[in-house]
Amino acid sequence: MGRRNRSEIEYEGAIYHIIARGIDGTDIFTNDFDRNKYMAFLHKMIKEYKILLFAFALMDNHVHLLIKTENANLSKAMQFLNSSYAHWFNYKHIRKGHLFQDRYKSYHINNPRYLLSAASYINLNPVEAGLVHSSEPDSYRWSSFFYCKSYNKIPSWLHIPELLQLCEMHFDEFMEYIKTNSLENKEKINVLLDKLSKSNQTTLPKNIIYLMEKIKNYFGDVQNNKKLRNLLIYIFVKEGYKIKEISELFQMSRQAVLKINNKVHADLSSEPLYLLWLNNLKICLSS
Repeated sequence: MGRRNRSEIEYEGAIYHIIARGIDGTDIFTNDFDRNKYMAFLHKMIKEYKILLFAFALMDNHVHLLIKTENANLSKAMQFLNSSYAHWFNYKHIRKGHLFQDRYKSYHINNPRYLLSAASYINLNPVEAGLVHSSEPDSYRWSSFFYCKSYNKIPSWLHIPELLQLCEMHFDEFMEYIKTNSLENKEKINVLLDKLSKSNQTTLPKNIIYLMEKIKNYFGDVQNNKKLRNLLIYIFVKEGYKIKEISELFQMSRQAVLKINNKVHADLSSEPLYLLWLNNLKICLSS
């Protein structure tokens, strides 16, 4: 099957969580010199393609970016960033071939709740990787949270003020949210996943239509958010709702429901952001 045309989800003002990984787990940064060079290309992309950077984290073998595109140019901007850095990296390290796994993964974010979850996950990625202590998430030099120690000292290329406006939070609230949402959150989510996989008892209300109304009021339209829809299907299946009922609710075949359930189950082990979203959904549905 060919690649999906990314232009379908590109429009002015769109917000994305971007993940770019090294091919076959290859380290894309070997030292701080490499990271500084990547940041130079990132700054150039921001300026030339009119990108607003909300959050970032440079790890050893992957990168997280939370960005807003003022123009509908995500593909062009990311092609410039990844190809420029890969060309430089190969030249410096005397290597050939692809540096990044495929192109990159982009998660379209159109809800303040998802935006806050993405910003939290990205800023806490160094903590979860064990690079810094959970009590000091702002001590990792190569993440956006490093620059958030003082609101008045945030650099102009890091658009924290607009991020806060979109998340409907004050700076102090945002800082407290990130600092308290450390590894404990990951442990809680793992416990939740364990319960979802082992429990045969339904803990949610029986009325699935009522649950959908709660989700719509809390997160927005499900039909226009494929990832939200898929996570809901996964939860409903794990909670014991009838496949026929789920398929009728989402107007799809039983086979499609089971296929989505299996895909989300696989994605949960490789995409940690899904865990945060799953946790938010479970809290909403159970409240």
